[in-house]
Formats: sequence, structure tokens, C-alpha cells
Amino acid sequence: MARWHNYYLDNHAHFCTASVSDFRPLLIGPGAMILYEQWDRARQAHRVRVLAYVIMPEHFHIILWSERGDSIKAFLSRTLGETSKRMQPGGGFWKERPNVLPLYSRQVLKTKMDYLHRNPLRRELVVNPEDWEHSSFRQLFMDACTPVFRCDDWGDISI
Repeated sequence: MARWHNYYLDNHAHFCTASVSDFRPLLIGPGAMILYEQWDRARQAHRVRVLAYVIMPEHFHIILWSERGDSIKAFLSRTLGETSKRMQPGGGFWKERPNVLPLYSRQVLKTKMDYLHRNPLRRELVVNPEDWEHSSFRQLFMDACTPVFRCDDWGDISI
């Protein structure tokens, strides 16, 4: 049984983390592309904005925002379920349910965004955050025109 409680709040950004079972490094290459595809479908279906993300070999962090907290929960449920079906039919792909933390201010949002973009550096996978392909860093801070996955605009939302 999970040791934490997820809270989904209306009109809030949410910092979300999910890990592959046994921390297997399956989210690089085709796994990342499947995850991007599912994120795109889920954000359209549930009217959720993707504000920032990083995909690591065995887990991901994503910051989501929606007018309705239930939409964040539905986004994650759909994304994890569909990714699991594609990556490991029969279930058991994800370690457990995702960890979700509502963010209460722009300062906390920026702190979490910095944390997720620096994740590949802490793991010594790259020297600079812009070197990690599966991250929103280049789009958000370097104005890259062709990221692998494009985040949504979030300048007009209140946190």
C-alpha cells in the first residue's frame, strides 16, 4: 500500500513523479516516444497543460496544470495505463501509483522546475541541462524551436 496521499486541486499546478517497476531503464528510446504520445493524447482529452517535464531512464517528473484537479488525476491514469499496455501488456510496468504534489506558488513551481531539469545532472548523465534530450529545458529556457515534446504556454495561469 502506498505511503502517501495524492491531492488534486482545482486551478493548481501539480508536480508528478512515476517510476518503472524495479527501476528498470525502459523510458529511453522507444519508451520515451510512447510516453510523449500518451501525454499528448491525455492533455487533449482532459484539457491539461504540460508546464515542464523530464524523462529519466526509469522515472519521469512532469508539472501539470488544469482548471479541474480531477483532470490531472485522469491525465495520469490514462497516461500510465496506456503506457503500461504498450510497454508491458498484462500490467506491472509502473512501480506504484504516481506521487502528486500540488504547488502553491510560482516560487515553488520554479523550484520544482529547477529540480526536474537538474535531475540528469545529479545523475551525471550530462554536463549541462540542455544536453538532456528528454527534458523541457531547451524549450523553456533556450527558446528551442524543435523540442522532442512541446510544453504548453503557462504565462496566463494563476498559481
